[in-house]
Amino acid sequence: MTLVKSISPATFARPGWIVSSLIAANFLAQLMQTMLNTALPRMMSDLGILENQAQWLVTLYLLTSGIVVPAAGFLLGRFSTRALFFASAGAFLTGLLIATVSSGYSLLLIGRLVQGIGAGLLMPLFQTTILRVFPREKIGAAMGTVGIVMGLAPALGPVLSGIIVEDHSWRMLFYAMLPVAVLNLALSFVSLKNVGERSPAKLDLRSLLYSSAGFSSVLYGLNSVGRQGNTLTAWAVLLAGIVLVAIFVMRQLRLPEPFLDMRLFRNRIFTQTTLISIALFFAMIGVEIFLPLYAQNVRGMTPRESGLTLLPGALLMGISGFVSGRLYDRFGATRLIRFALLSMTAALLLFALLIGPATPIFLLVLLFAVFMVSVGFIMSPVTAYAMATIPPSLIKHASPMMIMIRAFSGALSGVVLAAVLTPFAAQSSLPFPANTLPGIRAVFWILTAVAGAGAVYSFFMRSSRPSVEETSRGEALLSDRREEEAERKID
Repeated sequence: MTLVKSISPATFARPGWIVSSLIAANFLAQLMQTMLNTALPRMMSDLGILENQAQWLVTLYLLTSGIVVPAAGFLLGRFSTRALFFASAGAFLTGLLIATVSSGYSLLLIGRLVQGIGAGLLMPLFQTTILRVFPREKIGAAMGTVGIVMGLAPALGPVLSGIIVEDHSWRMLFYAMLPVAVLNLALSFVSLKNVGERSPAKLDLRSLLYSSAGFSSVLYGLNSVGRQGNTLTAWAVLLAGIVLVAIFVMRQLRLPEPFLDMRLFRNRIFTQTTLISIALFFAMIGVEIFLPLYAQNVRGMTPRESGLTLLPGALLMGISGFVSGRLYDRFGATRLIRFALLSMTAALLLFALLIGPATPIFLLVLLFAVFMVSVGFIMSPVTAYAMATIPPSLIKHASPMMIMIRAFSGALSGVVLAAVLTPFAAQSSLPFPANTLPGIRAVFWILTAVAGAGAVYSFFMRSSRPSVEETSRGEALLSDRREEEAERKID
């Protein structure tokens, strides 16, 4: 196999400049993932569509992103950084343009599909490039930047959308993005460099088929079960997706050059941080879904008022993610993660105890701010800690793996918590929509339990930073395993 020699991070005098266009592109992509949530009622009225049709404008974006992410490991090794960025950012820009000029639902749906294709590759490309251009001693600060994009942008999406659609057309959400995306694409021509290894790896079409059909079916099934409940079709799609994903995983363990390398989970630290990430994103997505639901349904707030309630927490999350990344470089991960998980658990416990029909708004703002600061203090260190033990040759697999698992955790949160809320609302004597309050209380008790379990588990993380011996041992283990399995004949 022919490789293009990778460039040492020390070669890059200005790594921040190199990834600047990737930061901006990913921020826009993550914003567009959640911005339409608040605007859907207005879009239903303007386009003359039903709720299930409107929901596809969100679901299709997530589905197409989910199909692309598993392929990122292969694509990141096969094509150059610049080629992948121009293809993915160009697709996202094209989708924005289609959505902007769309005169009806069908064309708008096509625009969202094309946007999702571009967005699905942008985040793995961003995280992998950062890991390649920043030296290991600054990996925490680098992951702080990733945390801002992955945490702050989705949190700001509903906030900005609620403020904009209060006084303007929902089309303004697309109009405002277009010039920024165009300017960022122009910036990338002068700032972005090709980094990392390239290899003429052969595309395994069966892996592509299994991953595309499997992961998209699981995401669609989770989304459908969450919206529709116990429908036979939704559960059948979800089960079929799980079977296809299982087949995909087994095939990757047999391939000498996997499409997505599952041997990463032989790395103890990567597995531990993955479990922490699952708890983190389950809790974060749950709060971001059900706190606005409480604000609007129980307290009667407008979308703008609800968004402004969440704004301080979203901004503080971005700041805490950046600060915690730098603290990781000095103190390591475990103390930061443990403290933040305990703080998150306390905030959720107070939500569960105090949320009611007349809870002071300032208290909601304060508790959400504490919760989001805790998220920021977990997200950056846990990502840096995971990636510090990954051999350079496997970074292109580790980034999409972590992103994909976080996406599934968030999707599972919506399904499970919606299933909990529904029977509580049905049994409540309160009129709609105030009848959702008992279910929302139950949701926060579940989120408290999940965060508490993560806090307990964090005390089993033994070291603040992976030692040189652990990193070397992980590389050797993966290398030996690959050599053994390279001799196997693939059917």
